[in-house]
Amino acid sequence: MAGADAASRLAKAIGDELAALSVSGPTANLAFRTALATVAAVLAAMMLHLESPYWAGITAVAIVQADLSATFARSVDRSLGTMVGAAVGYFGAGFVGDHLIFLSIVAGAVAFGIYGAERSRRAYAALLGAITVILVMFGALETPHAAFDIAVNRALEVITGVSVTYLVELIAAPDDAPAPVQDKPGIFAAPVDAELLATAVTGGLAAASIPIIWETLQLPGLSQTPITAFIILAAMRRQPLMKALNRLAGCFLGGLYGLWCMHFVDDELALWLVLLFVGLYLACHVKHAMGEASESGQQAGIAILLAMVQGQAPSETLLPAIDRLVGIIGGIIVAAAAQAVLAPLVAPAVIALLGRPKMRPRD
Repeated sequence: MAGADAASRLAKAIGDELAALSVSGPTANLAFRTALATVAAVLAAMMLHLESPYWAGITAVAIVQADLSATFARSVDRSLGTMVGAAVGYFGAGFVGDHLIFLSIVAGAVAFGIYGAERSRRAYAALLGAITVILVMFGALETPHAAFDIAVNRALEVITGVSVTYLVELIAAPDDAPAPVQDKPGIFAAPVDAELLATAVTGGLAAASIPIIWETLQLPGLSQTPITAFIILAAMRRQPLMKALNRLAGCFLGGLYGLWCMHFVDDELALWLVLLFVGLYLACHVKHAMGEASESGQQAGIAILLAMVQGQAPSETLLPAIDRLVGIIGGIIVAAAAQAVLAPLVAPAVIALLGRPKMRPRD
């Protein structure tokens, strides 16, 4: 019943946001800047012959904020998280033949990311670091001996996206004063948040189980599954069900738009650019409205990029978008199973080890 209510709320939120679309006002301006930076980042990555130009575009979708100062802070965190995550992921991929060490590094990275995202002032860097570790290490599972190339390419694509986006924002974004830094205790500060640590350990164990499940069942979308499970579990204190539904809805809607567009595009580069920009503008308008469907907008933008951008030309296949959708569904299932099966076992063990957690104030 809760799921049906949440789905109904989300459908209404998406409908309301689409009905409120405009070409003027603060939200429209922000959506325009995001779409412009994203298309520019994709084109720059193509000109540089980077392996996956859509990653430069995804970076732009993720980092554009209301003003230049906020975008800069987000850019620094994404760059820092990606660099550190790529290095750790490359190190961890060296143990691809030793399953115990490999899965332990995966579990540790995910647990650190979940805990750090709540405790660190550089929450976005912690989140991106863990995601990059997953991308590199799970990429090495799918393509043995490719870890170095994956790590370097992801780093170059993200840096390209950050650089191009910041140049666009220098020209188009207002330069407001930086927002106050949110005070957080720090990852290693005492006292330890036992409840959050239990969620982090649960997420780490869930992510470490995914390669075993996927190898057994021979399923696609391997890298997206741990990312989705990780993000949902990281949101356990902030409506995880809505987070899961948003990811699913956004991916489906963005993929559907990409499918419709690629039916008409063929090899018409100008038409492809126009349709790519329009789709990103629509998705980013929903995202930047900051309502309940905001995450759907971001996921739709990512799905549009995956559906319409591959290699050095418009996409000729929708398989990456389909793989992402399958991976997201798998991640939702893994997160739900982890919360139902692992959390009741992990939480008492962590609390017994660290002592009862302090009660958090209710919102």
